Amino acid sequence: MATFKEFLDILKTETEKVVRAEWQDCREAALRDGQAFVEKTKADLERWTGLLIAGGLSREDFEWLLQGKKDLAELEALRQAGLAQARLDRFRDSIVGVVARTALRVFA
Repeated sequence: MATFKEFLDILKTETEKVVRAEWQDCREAALRDGQAFVEKTKADLERWTGLLIAGGLSREDFEWLLQGKKDLAELEALRQAGLAQARLDRFRDSIVGVVARTALRVFA
């Protein structure tokens, strides 16, 4: 079973892949904002992944909790880069999706 630190390392790699594939025009800002989201939700992610491993949280509940944290993705670097609100929302959904997929792949 992977550790939380291993999960964070894998998540960083997966985030970089998504940014390279979909956000190349604002790569550095997207990476900064993605990392900022992970840092803001780190304590919750650690608790929730622990519950996921222990069977105290279903996959659906984990995804629902993570969606509730989406507003914590402030995306300051991308705002400063001049991205439109619709594109900011798309990035927010993208980063939450990569966190969920990675956690479920690593821990479930």
